[in-house]
Amino acid sequence: MKNQLRSGVIISYINLAISSILPFIYTPIMLGMLGQSEYGLYSLAQSVVSYLSLLSFGFGSTIIRYIAKYRAEENKDAVEKTYGFFILLYCFLALIVVVVGIIISNNVGSIFHRGLTGNEQSKMRILVLIMTFNSALSFPVSVFSSMVTAYEKYIYRKLIDMFATVGAPIANLIALYLGYASIGMSVAATIIQFIMLPLFAGYCFKVLKLTPRFSILPKSLVKELFRFSAFIFLASLVDMLFWSTDKVILGMLTSSVAVAIYNVGGTFNSIVMQLSTSISGVLTPKITGMVVKNATKDELTELFIRIGRLQFIIIAIIVSGFTVFGRAFIKLWAGAGYVNAYWVTILTMFPLCVPLIQNTGLSIIIAQNKHQFRSIVYLIIAILNVVSTYLVVPTMGYIGAALCSCIAYLLGQGLIMNGYYYKVIGIDIPLFWKNILKLSIVPACMLVIGLIVFKFVTISNWGTFLLSVVIFSGIYAVLMYGLSFNDYEKDIFRKPVLKAVRIVLQK
Repeated sequence: MKNQLRSGVIISYINLAISSILPFIYTPIMLGMLGQSEYGLYSLAQSVVSYLSLLSFGFGSTIIRYIAKYRAEENKDAVEKTYGFFILLYCFLALIVVVVGIIISNNVGSIFHRGLTGNEQSKMRILVLIMTFNSALSFPVSVFSSMVTAYEKYIYRKLIDMFATVGAPIANLIALYLGYASIGMSVAATIIQFIMLPLFAGYCFKVLKLTPRFSILPKSLVKELFRFSAFIFLASLVDMLFWSTDKVILGMLTSSVAVAIYNVGGTFNSIVMQLSTSISGVLTPKITGMVVKNATKDELTELFIRIGRLQFIIIAIIVSGFTVFGRAFIKLWAGAGYVNAYWVTILTMFPLCVPLIQNTGLSIIIAQNKHQFRSIVYLIIAILNVVSTYLVVPTMGYIGAALCSCIAYLLGQGLIMNGYYYKVIGIDIPLFWKNILKLSIVPACMLVIGLIVFKFVTISNWGTFLLSVVIFSGIYAVLMYGLSFNDYEKDIFRKPVLKAVRIVLQK
């Protein structure tokens, strides 16, 4: 299992590197072929249809949590019954998704009559329909993929994720070059989703030898499952209110161009989120096992700090680097028309770092079934964010939307949740932040110096940009390794380098 876990993390980062590099290659091509208006329309349709994923009611995390629990207890009967229950449930939910998606498609005109033109509304209807079927397919896929994760088969799971990561942009480019624009991209994504279904289902049946039992679960267990999932659902709702509703409001009150600029800004935050969750995501079954076996508060604190430090080391170079080079990069990459996306990213990226370096805490409270408070707090903050965004967008546009999100992140995901982790869960938050503050010295100094230097140095081409980033990254790595890393972190970065050197010398 240790090899699976270690390999899962490694493949996650390979996948993350691919998923970070490929969009940077094909996105400028996509933006050039689609134009701001159609790209904004495509992003808006994605945001609208993303609400349909809420109909999963958070059962994905529930599957992983309870299957991991039953495996730890060696309760095969409970595993098979729970497995069968969720297959039936998700197929039923997929049908509901199709019905709701069709209803939304038929009412696009009345929802977006202020922000979209007549032609945009017509295309939006088609996009919503295609993406609805994509969303419906994702429901049975998520059952089987969750089972693979619960059985800690990280290598296979991450390899399939890598297939989707590589396949999606390639399929998108093919659709664009064939002239099918945003509609072709939506069809391509649906085809990728359709391929993933037998890959995960076949692995569960043929390799894991999992046989679902379609029998009625005890009412007490069903209630427990739904009670657990209810607050996961609230957390998913909060994510939608933060990440999708801003774009929907912009589409309703401004224009598809504003949606396009805001979405480009959000792209960089998505990369940072993936960097963080690629570590903590494979730890959920491990943390569940620790909780079932009554791990102490000190053991959970140690894991919380150890993973948080690793997440911060990686996130800090992205955030500090983007702050220094972001405007130049967006201008070179997406074009001058998207340069204001820099401020959208800055306003949301910095406060978002707090929950991202602490998402091990989320895995802990889910495993302890104490995530209810977090979900309620986030919901209240998200609703306040939506209301404030709706009020400020007519005058401040996408900058106002980003500013509202910034304040909400700091209040809910920062201040309130840190108090909860400390007072209720028993994690030593002061010790955690003491660690993070020590790690922050190098990236903070480099950020300030970088801003000063590039106030006088203009980056006008890719050669200058890449050279500047390489120098910045090299200095960051050397200073962090020499001044900030502990022995555990040095080993993580030193061992692969020494192994590579040995291989080269042997040749």
